[in-house]
Amino acid sequence: MRIITILIAILVSATTYAGHHKESESNAAKAKLFFTAFLAGDQKTAKSLADDDFTFVYKGRAQLSNQVQNKEDFFGNWSNNVIAKLVPKGFTKFDFVKSISEDDSVVWLVDGDAEGVNGRYNNEYVFVFEFSSGKILSIAEYNSDLLVATRLYKQKLVPDE
Repeated sequence: MRIITILIAILVSATTYAGHHKESESNAAKAKLFFTAFLAGDQKTAKSLADDDFTFVYKGRAQLSNQVQNKEDFFGNWSNNVIAKLVPKGFTKFDFVKSISEDDSVVWLVDGDAEGVNGRYNNEYVFVFEFSSGKILSIAEYNSDLLVATRLYKQKLVPDE
């Protein structure tokens, strides 16, 4: 009887793990679809994947860093006044290289390339997604903010005195 109990416990654990793994894969696919739709101008699809309490923050030390955007701000201000103005022709490359998922968290590593307002802009990104009830609750974006400052905003590096 004890062996049967152990076998049932193993079966339940494996089934639970498999279901959990599929949910993480599904979240990774949703995260990828979110950015694919967003960058293609399909805000309807991107918005449908975002929770009502959605937030976005671009992390770093640049002027536009660490300002939390809610859903309305992200699809309005961030989309129209940051992305559209700095990369007006869109990205020529936005390759999803690798995802790492656990529970309601997904991390995507992305290679991007674009013609920015001041010439070629190629950056590497890390996007950290948090999900709630199958919707994207938050995104934190990490990249070379130094590259953003110098290539998109034409800021010059000066020695620290």
